[in-house]
Amino acid sequence: MRLSVIWPETRSVANAVSLAQRSEAIGFRGFFLGSAFGIEPITTLAVVAQHTERIGLGTSVVPTWPRHPFVAAQQAATLNAASGGRFRLGLGPSHPPVMSMYGIASEQPVGHTREYLTIVRALLTDGSVKFRGDHFSVFGFLDVEQGASLPVLLGALRPRLCALAGELADGAIPWLVPVDYLAGTVVPAVTRGASVAGRPVPPVLASLPCVLSHDRDSVLELASRELAIYLGVPTYVDVFVRAGLLPDHAAAEQGWTPELVDALVAWGDADVLATRLQGWLDAGADELIVSPFGCGSDPAANLDELLGVLGELIRS
Repeated sequence: MRLSVIWPETRSVANAVSLAQRSEAIGFRGFFLGSAFGIEPITTLAVVAQHTERIGLGTSVVPTWPRHPFVAAQQAATLNAASGGRFRLGLGPSHPPVMSMYGIASEQPVGHTREYLTIVRALLTDGSVKFRGDHFSVFGFLDVEQGASLPVLLGALRPRLCALAGELADGAIPWLVPVDYLAGTVVPAVTRGASVAGRPVPPVLASLPCVLSHDRDSVLELASRELAIYLGVPTYVDVFVRAGLLPDHAAAEQGWTPELVDALVAWGDADVLATRLQGWLDAGADELIVSPFGCGSDPAANLDELLGVLGELIRS
């Protein structure tokens, strides 16, 4: 099974290094870090690169608004060189509630992201850019020894951004989407965007929480604690409503439900977990980025057992 991993680590560079080394030993294809209000992921991955040898490195995802596209391309090329060509740059426009914390209005996210991707890909592919648009005017060049061209992925949930990923990016990363929505909305939109651009369909990397437990109540408690924030983000709530998991946006205020857990989290004993993960692949994902969580009375021991199961799936 084609599995990468994203750890919910936001505070410690040393712990990120340790987790990356452990992930490499298990056999995960890639080690991803997200963006929150702790360690900066690209800088952290530059450190991780010096302590790993084979595992791919990636961001899922870096918000576009606070970081100029030239700077994003420069950082990505530098990390790609430092890691021996192992980096995949995941970008995304984030969400208005988050960007408002930066004092950024984040208006016209699709147009903004289109221009951002165009500039970043030109710099990473051609080494130069001459671009004037509604959001950016950039004229410059980038010369990083062994930085080379690298995959640029787009975090995408709704149809327009998924289509943009198909048109311009080297892959789409939908986080926390159910199987039916992946098959019926994400994959067709990515395919449609690629068709418009006359290019091969880029891969879809579905990202999802993963728990080794047959106790749904325990998984529900974990989701209510660790994933509560997503029911406060309108974009995710909109997806859950579109997917039929919530009757309306107001229902998100009631918190996580068993139905949400069943649709959005890969959980169960080893066999059931494998079947659930395979469901996302059968729905059109080319790769899974799993976020592993320990569960139950001894989360550390449970996490160890989960990683053993995932290692077996990777080797199967």
